Amino acid sequence: MRIWPLLIVRGSPQLTTNAPLVVDLLRHGAVDAAEWAFRGGGTDIALSHVGWQQMMRVADHLPWDAIDEVAASPMQRCYQPAQQFSEQHDAVPVHTIEAMRELDFGAWEGKGWQELAPDYQSELDVFWQQPQGFTPPQGEPFDDFVARVQQGWMQWTGNATGHRLLIAHGGVIRVLLALILGMPMDGVWRLDLPFASWSRVSLLAGHAPKLCFLNRLVEYP
Repeated sequence: MRIWPLLIVRGSPQLTTNAPLVVDLLRHGAVDAAEWAFRGGGTDIALSHVGWQQMMRVADHLPWDAIDEVAASPMQRCYQPAQQFSEQHDAVPVHTIEAMRELDFGAWEGKGWQELAPDYQSELDVFWQQPQGFTPPQGEPFDDFVARVQQGWMQWTGNATGHRLLIAHGGVIRVLLALILGMPMDGVWRLDLPFASWSRVSLLAGHAPKLCFLNRLVEYP
């Protein structure tokens, strides 16, 4: 496992930029799986048919006349739709950001709550309620996950201007939103972020980052 330097997370001030930038954050669509389970950095599962439909529906509403770059997690459920969007919209540049992989859940990968609860109930409770300082069994420390996502974001935005799109995972986008809003990281799982949810943040030079909208075009069951 690659070791990422742990950054001191103090909230939104670390995510300011030197130039105006708007970023659309898009979670990947539903995946090919029969039931809910932990599917993170160790499970490269594809989008389901429904997941592709969800992504294409959102893509029809994205501001392609303004978007000048698309980035994605290297996992296929994020990178494949990014490639297709690029091909359909005048070859907008697209690339992967390794740091935007989902958290590696280790021994929990591919397993659901009911399967894990008999052996890991106390650990699951800690993970959902106080993830800071927690490490899933044989997995990636949550604090290292936050540090690499933050570092990858800062490297990608840097002095960038214009309008960008990031296609990533639920955990990654929750961490970014918590950093941008200055939220305590232990509250990150309180952010509801359904499949194919579209959110937008504004990073203006000299100003604190702002959340413009959350979960646009989501169809709740």
